[in-house]
Amino acid sequence: MTQALRRNTLVFDLDGTLVDSAPDIAAAVNALFAELDLPEVEVPSIQRMIGDGAPMLLERALLHVGAAHKAADLMARFSVHYDDNAVKLTKVYPEVIETLTALRKVGCRLGVCTNKPIGPTRALLAAFGLDSLIEAVVGGDSLPQRKPQPEPLLTVIQALGGTPDRAVLIGDSAVDLACAAAAGVPAIIIPSGYGMMQPEATVTAASFADLPRVLARL
Repeated sequence: MTQALRRNTLVFDLDGTLVDSAPDIAAAVNALFAELDLPEVEVPSIQRMIGDGAPMLLERALLHVGAAHKAADLMARFSVHYDDNAVKLTKVYPEVIETLTALRKVGCRLGVCTNKPIGPTRALLAAFGLDSLIEAVVGGDSLPQRKPQPEPLLTVIQALGGTPDRAVLIGDSAVDLACAAAAGVPAIIIPSGYGMMQPEATVTAASFADLPRVLARL
């Protein structure tokens, strides 16, 4: 990839887009549930619950096992389990580092907008060396709003020195699609199986390696 892109402010989702984090998230949920004598939740089920932030994830997991506990009462303990083990089983998706490196070389500014709390978000980026490529990050607890509201995305775009007319959101879920629409920014969806609803996007990439070709058409 040698040609500069017209839309050169690129904002990425994290879970299900840059990294496959469902195994570590499931391990944290199940460590908490073991303390509460609740049934274990399988990784594929947890994967479908991801995307709307940790409180909603925990609420969905409790509902899944028929527990009467309130997610808000358990968030502190869940955070202990997850923050200490966020990078044990998580993996970067194929071609992510190579593609991000190539995009930086042609002048793109790269950011992350995620509903994951900012602490484990930064830990993941650092653990995989992505923090050297990503210039701005907003997590699910960085602002009063979270995706699909537009403010987190617009905040990252502004931090990168960009504007919505030169920006793109790259994600994997209906939450990302709705956030981009609310912000007036096009979205590219790379399907991963994360999230409660699969997005019906007009612009998709078959894989991360396919991303530069799709970006060049916008």
